Amino acid sequence: MSANDFNLNRPIHLARRDVHFERAVELLYMPIQELDTEARIRHVENVLQLLRTAQHHALLAAKSLETTQPERDFLRFLSLISHNVQSAHSMMQHQTHLQGEEGFLCQFLSASEEECALPAMHYRRRADDILQGIWHLLRLAHRPYRELQHANTNSLSKEELSRYRRAYDSFHVEVNERLNAEPAAAKP
Repeated sequence: MSANDFNLNRPIHLARRDVHFERAVELLYMPIQELDTEARIRHVENVLQLLRTAQHHALLAAKSLETTQPERDFLRFLSLISHNVQSAHSMMQHQTHLQGEEGFLCQFLSASEEECALPAMHYRRRADDILQGIWHLLRLAHRPYRELQHANTNSLSKEELSRYRRAYDSFHVEVNERLNAEPAAAKP
């Protein structure tokens, strides 16, 4: 693909990036403390999928000749957030390995439920700590993200801006319909 191909599809990639990132942020802001561990894991898996899609389209948009340094920085930010969410996901999975009848690790260690309860609680706390850190970063990122989005849309021609808006609206509906079809994961 040539740089011209990436320039042509840039409004679409920017729209996908923005919709998926914004929906991931909405999900990350939702309180999930009251959910059971499996529901928390499904919720975080949805966030990961959204962030990976946002990251993929940010990368494709960044292949354009019109890419700015803030766009490249935002791509790095998406990678950082994705890695942090993946870490929280791992902590939640470790927690499940120690809990209940499916907790293989507790069985492997020939440990009682009481002996496994404390490490499981520590994994849950680590996941909560990681999510708390992500929430803080996202609050700090709100203004720079909006400035980037504004700069991106201002750099588009009238026709490109129209394509961006149509794509944004379409992807927004598509993402919400998909997530709403998974009630336990989308509605903590």
